[in-house]
Amino acid sequence: MRAAVVAIEDLPSGLKTVHECWNTLRGAGMAPAWADIDLMSFPPKLLPTTMVVDIRSPLSESVFRYWGSKLTEIHGVEMTSRCPYDLSPPDLGRQLLADHREIVEKKIPLARHYSFLSSAGYIHSHSLIRLPLSDDGVNVNHIIVVVDYSPEAMALMRLGREKFAEAVD
Repeated sequence: MRAAVVAIEDLPSGLKTVHECWNTLRGAGMAPAWADIDLMSFPPKLLPTTMVVDIRSPLSESVFRYWGSKLTEIHGVEMTSRCPYDLSPPDLGRQLLADHREIVEKKIPLARHYSFLSSAGYIHSHSLIRLPLSDDGVNVNHIIVVVDYSPEAMALMRLGREKFAEAVD
């Protein structure tokens, strides 16, 4: 598995729209609250690959509040109310924990391209954005994760494949 950091402006259009919705809701604050979020305002094609993580202390005990229906098909497991860091392969769980820790500490959105490889070669890849939510305006209490498997996301990844040389492994 490889994870490459991506600038928000380099994301596919659907993920940029999600970021714009989040940014409008947060206004001058750090992040909007969960109560401010209307997932139905996100591009409909991305709802089946959207997740919401409830952040707990310690972070390793966080759980999925919402797990989009397409994700069960992709991962082969229903993860609602389960810990994100239990996802397979284990490298994925470790990467998620590191990414979530960065969001909780820095209180910023993160965009990534992920590529999953096997010894036989390419398996799949996707783009995503993770957005912090804060119910108290100080702490990150939830993280919205929206994944894009669209042809547009794949084309952007092919254009930026050289970025994987500098990827976070």
